[in-house]
Amino acid sequence: MALVGENGSGKTTLAKLLAGLYRPTTGTITWDGVDINGVNAAELRTAIAAIFQDFLHFHLRARDNVGLGRVDFIDDLDDIQKAARHADADAFLSTLPNGYETVLGEFEGGSDLSIGQWQRVALARAFFRQAPFVILDEPTAALDPRAEHELFERIRALLGGRTVLLISHRFSSVRNADRIYVLQSGRVTEAGTHEELMERQGHYAELFQLQAVAYLAGRHDARDQMPAH
Repeated sequence: MALVGENGSGKTTLAKLLAGLYRPTTGTITWDGVDINGVNAAELRTAIAAIFQDFLHFHLRARDNVGLGRVDFIDDLDDIQKAARHADADAFLSTLPNGYETVLGEFEGGSDLSIGQWQRVALARAFFRQAPFVILDEPTAALDPRAEHELFERIRALLGGRTVLLISHRFSSVRNADRIYVLQSGRVTEAGTHEELMERQGHYAELFQLQAVAYLAGRHDARDQMPAH
């Protein structure tokens, strides 16, 4: 499932409600028909993996940064490396001075990463968690569009059999979702597949077309600025 909408429409708030980080003051959220207000919060969170825009950088070993996704298995280096490979993080983590034993961060003796690399480590942490419900709130904002597209193309295989809620400002990344929900001012105003929403010519279609026009204009501008040969 994909959740789209303009800034301030309530996407992250809804994601945090679904993750059990916020509790609803009105209405109910149910999981398989069970009101989550009656479920132990810690138990609920073990079934959820979430990456938010403001994900944490842990100044710990690379292996621990991934392993914290499932603390009971934090010493399982094979699975940690597998999760890192899924997130395209293994290539740079394995080449650090001490590999997965390297402390990450800008402190003395640590190896800092780029924001895009930190984001891949956070993705690896979510993959390692192996939860049945995965929330990805702008999980690849620091990646270039090509890298983001390639990752999302693999999400079905990587997270097969799980429910994935994807929030992204890049509409090209959500068009292949099974169902897309459009938020405006905290309310769901449209829902359907990409094709259904485009046919409806509502708010989703308007935003998608605006992005497409801006992208094409950017490509034409770049071509115009290329030196002649």
